[in-house]
Amino acid sequence: MAQNRKYHIGCSGSGWGIWDADGHKVMSCHSHYHAVESLYNLMGWKWNPSKYRG
Repeated sequence: MAQNRKYHIGCSGSGWGIWDADGHKVMSCHSHYHAVESLYNLMGWKWNPSKYRG
C-alpha cells in the first residue's frame, strides 16, 4: 500500500525546495541532495546517503 506524502521536492526559480500537500513552500534547499535528505527527515524515514543517485 502506498503512503500518502505530506511533502514533495520541487525546483523553482529560486532553487530546490520542499512543499507541503497544499502547495506551500516549507523549506528552501541549496541542492537536490539537501532537499532529499531534508525530505527524509520531515517524513520520518531513515536516510541512507550511500543509496543517493542524484
